[in-house]
Amino acid sequence: MRRAAYRIIAGKKATYFGIGAGLARLTEAVRDDERVVLTVSSAQGTLPGYDGVCLALPRIVGAQGVLATLVPSLSAEEQTALERSAGILRDAAAGLGLTVRLATKTAK
Repeated sequence: MRRAAYRIIAGKKATYFGIGAGLARLTEAVRDDERVVLTVSSAQGTLPGYDGVCLALPRIVGAQGVLATLVPSLSAEEQTALERSAGILRDAAAGLGLTVRLATKTAK
C-alpha cells in the first residue's frame, strides 16, 4: 500500500481516482447490503488495548455499516508494529485535542 500512490500517479497522474473507486466500492457494499469483507478504518472496540484509535482492519460491511471485524493472527513482529502504529495515532489525536468514541447503534 505504501507504493500504491506512486503507481496510481504514474498511470493516472493523480490519486483521487483510487480514492473515488474505494468510496464507490464501499457505497455499493452498504447500498446492496453485500456483507462483504473490506479493509475499513473504524473506531477500535475489538482488540483490547487499542481503545482511542481508528485502525484499518478487515471488516464485514453491509447496509448497517460495519457488522463485524475479522482479527487476523499476527506474528510478534506484526503485533509490535501494530502497537507502534496505534501509539502514533493515539498521540497524534491527543495532540490535536481529539478523542475517539465508539458509535453506539440505536434501534429503529
